[in-house]
Amino acid sequence: MEIKWNGWRKGGRSRLICPLMAFALTAGLIMAVPGLSGQARAVDFNKACSLTIAPGGPELDDLAEADVVVDLYKVADAAPVSGYDTYTYNFLSGYEGLKEAYDQKPDNDGWKKMAQTAAKYALESGKPVSEGNAVNSPVKNLGCGLYLLIARGEGIEKYTTTVMTEDGTENIATIANSKTHTYTFAPELISLPSKHVEGTDGTPGNTTAGNGDWDYDMAVTLKPEQGSRYGSLEIVKGLETFDESVPAVFVFQVEAVLDGENVYSNVVTMNFTEAGEKKTLIENQIPVGAKVTVTEVYSGASYEITSAEEQNAVIEAADVASVTFTNDHTTTTHGGGGVNNHFYNNGDGWQLEDPEPVNDNNGK
Repeated sequence: MEIKWNGWRKGGRSRLICPLMAFALTAGLIMAVPGLSGQARAVDFNKACSLTIAPGGPELDDLAEADVVVDLYKVADAAPVSGYDTYTYNFLSGYEGLKEAYDQKPDNDGWKKMAQTAAKYALESGKPVSEGNAVNSPVKNLGCGLYLLIARGEGIEKYTTTVMTEDGTENIATIANSKTHTYTFAPELISLPSKHVEGTDGTPGNTTAGNGDWDYDMAVTLKPEQGSRYGSLEIVKGLETFDESVPAVFVFQVEAVLDGENVYSNVVTMNFTEAGEKKTLIENQIPVGAKVTVTEVYSGASYEITSAEEQNAVIEAADVASVTFTNDHTTTTHGGGGVNNHFYNNGDGWQLEDPEPVNDNNGK
């Protein structure tokens, strides 16, 4: 008999659903479940169920700003198992492929894969039985069966993404955004009704097999992964006069700091072959809320900066932050050169890639 154990949220009957882990509520091996007795109550398939979902985790105040809503897709109807206090599933159209995996009595990894298979069909072709439900509000009048739960940010058009597992597998996930963070939710399979059970280590969980009364009004808590939300920076460069004898090369140092920590460092190079304006976009690479300092560190021998050499901006989620620099020709004819450096973060700090030489003197 397969039983998936879940954490307990203090102060209530909600269960904690960990990120990227399916909420496995299994009927288990039929012959292993208790038969009906004077103390066991068979499932009332005519009784309506309800499900209340609450987001969880340490950052509840910030998560509350993410406008999380929930869609429910029905994957299977509950079907009785004659003579036993449990039920099995009749998988619905589009989800029939889950039956083979279910018949193998899946473990936790198996239920995660089943949730992924269900989510792939649901998000591409499925129709939710209940859509855009507010968290902490019960979804009522649900028939007995297996449901796919999709949590997402309200108003986000493209809320699906993929996440990489430790074994290199790409899994479907959905997102919700607060002002400064992105929350990632795994698709979950929820069985209604279920029973509350306790493992040998004292950890409570839920199952469709075992002793006890059926709970038709379930409450679960989702705990998403939290990550920084990233925004973009545009560097605008205007060149008033151009010396046609040599190209013009300008180099900018970009540093971003958030909560006292350097979160981005890079060097940007812009090349001109005529007077005018150019723009360089650093897209979705700098954490939202970071203060960015952009410094023009090289202007070549023939050009001088006519704006401030250092400019600041704050990265926002909705808008592209922007800084503007201008230069003019100095009337000298000296060429110059520079190095285009690229930095990357390998988890142990910012590292310098092999530099690329650039020049503004036609290679001479």
